[in-house]
Amino acid sequence: MMRAWVPLLLALALSVGGCATVDPQQDVRIEAEVKARLVGEKTANLTRVGVMSTRGAVYLSGAVESVEARARAAALAQGVPGVTRVVNTLDVRPAL
Repeated sequence: MMRAWVPLLLALALSVGGCATVDPQQDVRIEAEVKARLVGEKTANLTRVGVMSTRGAVYLSGAVESVEARARAAALAQGVPGVTRVVNTLDVRPAL
């Protein structure tokens, strides 16, 4: 009885998983736009923030000088069309 369900469940999983199309160009565009917004920011130096996008999720890495700069970087990334979430791993390291 259980064997009869295996092919059906496998077919269902493949059909549902196949519905979500992933366009790698979308992630390239998102990365470029997030980087442009970070570089263009005048209230904080965000030019050295690392940006990576995978399936609409943006990952920010590196170090910034303040908690405000960290929050601003995340807000700028979240404002880009197509971004589904932002994973902010920026470290705060005040300038000496």
